Parts: sequence; structure tokens; C-alpha cells
Amino acid sequence: MIDINNMSDKTAIKEQYKNSDNLKLRKGLHEKYSVNKVGFQKWMFEQYPFRAKMKVLELGSGRGELWNYYFENEMLQGYEMDITVSDFSDGMVDYLQHTLQGKRISVRKIDILNIPFEGDMFDLIIANSMLYHVKDIDLALSEVKRVLKKDGLFYCATFGMNGTTRHLFKALDELGIPYNHEANVSFTLQNGMQLLKKHFGRVKRYDYEDALLIDKVEDYLEYIYSMASLKGLDWKYYDILLNYFHSQKVNGYLHIPKEYGMFVAGKE
Repeated sequence: MIDINNMSDKTAIKEQYKNSDNLKLRKGLHEKYSVNKVGFQKWMFEQYPFRAKMKVLELGSGRGELWNYYFENEMLQGYEMDITVSDFSDGMVDYLQHTLQGKRISVRKIDILNIPFEGDMFDLIIANSMLYHVKDIDLALSEVKRVLKKDGLFYCATFGMNGTTRHLFKALDELGIPYNHEANVSFTLQNGMQLLKKHFGRVKRYDYEDALLIDKVEDYLEYIYSMASLKGLDWKYYDILLNYFHSQKVNGYLHIPKEYGMFVAGKE
């Protein structure tokens, strides 16, 4: 049975992110086939209220690609900000240390459930596309609040349950491929506002409008298997899925809805 919803299992997450290959593959699909050409990462980066001398912490940085936009902007580098990027995967931390070597950004191994900094330290904290992996979301958010300054801001991007996930589940249902129907995703656009308001006085939501238009279905299947192979999606279903998604094409393209956005939270 496919347990594609169990995104908070720490062992599985460590296996998926032991190196950057799966993450690169998944981001590559979005870069190649997304309708919104601004790009989700660039859109997120443009929302951040950077200013001189501010202290920034990013949790779950992955490949650290978000900061390519920082290095392209000479004015931001002139702000002389104190930036720390982090991940709890050894493989991702090694990758970040290699790619950011010699640049004015610190790299740390950090588990969001136990952030190794004193309270009221950071002006800006970022956690993109990672909170849904966290099993104890209340502890995670309390840790973020603890190390955030009184007037600081917490930016956290995530997905909704009405986008690519629902599209895939609909296909699995129609084809009779078994999977775990009980969602175990801890942080989405649907529940994020409620979860954040338990810890933060101010919370706003911003949506990013987008979809996927895919002509090469094999790329989409590679994307699916990069997420679900560790959860039991047998390769015997590959041809069945391939034929199904080909049959869903309209004018040569498979249309897949996306639901992405971010929350901005402050203590007051």
C-alpha cells in the first residue's frame, strides 16, 4: 500500500534528503512545466523585507537555491546581513557547505524542534516547504517564536491539499491503486493559519497562482516516484499510470493544478 501521505516520518525524510538528487528532480519538474514563469522561489524571495544588519535564519534550506537571488543583488549584499542557512539532513548540510563555501553565509545543522540559539535573536526566520514534514508542529512553531525578535517576522511557504496531491490521489482512486487515504501532513495552506495563530499574534496568507502543463508524461512519473518510492509505490504500476496520464492530455498537455502560497507571522 502506498503511504504517500506520511510526510512526517523522520527516517523516510532523512532517506529522501540524504543527498540533493530527489529535491533537484522535483524542483526541475516545476521549473520546466510551471505556467507562472516568475517561479515560486523568486516570488517568495521578493516578499522578504530585507534591511541592513538584520539577522536572518532559514530552516530546512535544502539545496539553498533561494539565495541565488541574494548573490545576484549587489545592493542586498551591501546590507551586510547576518545570514544562517540550515538543514537537519547531513547530506543537505554537506551540500550547502560545499556550494556556499567562501560566501558570507553561515551553514548549520539544525532541527526545528530544538533550535540551538538563544531567544529573541532573529529579525527574519524563513521555513519554506518543510513544515509539513514536522511531526510536532506546535513544538516547532514555539521554537521559531522563541528565537524570533519581538518585532521580527516568520515567513513559511507550503502547499495546499487541492493541488498536485489531490490530482494524484484522484488518479490512484480511478485506477484502483491502493494508498493510505488518511492524510498525515502537518502544515498546509488549509490548516496553517489556525496553527500559526496559536503562537503568533499576526498572521497573513499570500497565494501563488500556478499550474503545470506537461507534454512529457515520463517526467511527471519520475517526479511521482521520487516522492513515493520509499512508501511502497511499486514499479509494476508505471505503465498503468503512464497510459492513464497520456489519456488525460488535452491538446497535447497534461494539466495539473498547483496550490502554493506562504504565511507571514509576527509576535504582535
